[in-house]
Amino acid sequence: MSKYGLSHLWEALRFDHREILQLDFYLGIGGGLAGISVGIISPAALLRGVATDAVLLGVIIGAVVAGVAILAAFMDQPFLRKLTAIGRTPVRYLAPFLFTAVLGVFAALNLIVLSVMSEQSPRVLLAIFGFLATFLSVWAIASLLPCLSMMVQFMGLKTDALDVPDDERRPETK
Repeated sequence: MSKYGLSHLWEALRFDHREILQLDFYLGIGGGLAGISVGIISPAALLRGVATDAVLLGVIIGAVVAGVAILAAFMDQPFLRKLTAIGRTPVRYLAPFLFTAVLGVFAALNLIVLSVMSEQSPRVLLAIFGFLATFLSVWAIASLLPCLSMMVQFMGLKTDALDVPDDERRPETK
C-alpha cells in the first residue's frame, strides 16, 4: 500500500526525545516565554516584530532548501550503495534540514495570525500566538546549528567513503 500526503515527511522526522531536547529547543522555549511577556506587556512591540521575524524565517527556509540540495547533490549511486552497506539511510542526513523547514512553516503560519491582530486584540490571544510564533521562530533559527553540525558530519562521512572502493557489481539474488 502506498503512502500519500505528508506521511513520508513525518516518517523522516521520527526523532527520539534526546534529539529534540537540545540547545535549539531550549532557546525556542526562551523565545516563546519572551513572546508571552511581550504580548501581555506591550502588544505593539510584539506586532512590530512580525515583519522582521517573517524575513528571517524566509532566509532560514531558503538556507535549509539550499542545504538539502547540497547534500542531495553529493548522494550519487556509489555513495548511496556505501550508505546501504553500513546500514544508514540517506534520510538521516536530510532530517535536521527537513525538521528546520517544518518548524519554519509552522512559525510562519503563526506569524500570519499575529499579522492580522492589533494592539486591541485580546491579550490572551496575543500571548498564545506570541508564544507560538516566537517559540517556533527562535527554535527554527537556532536549529540551523544542528543542521550545520550534520553538514560537517556528512562531509566527514563522504571523505571517509573515499577510502572504500566503489562496488559497481549488483549483488546476486538467490
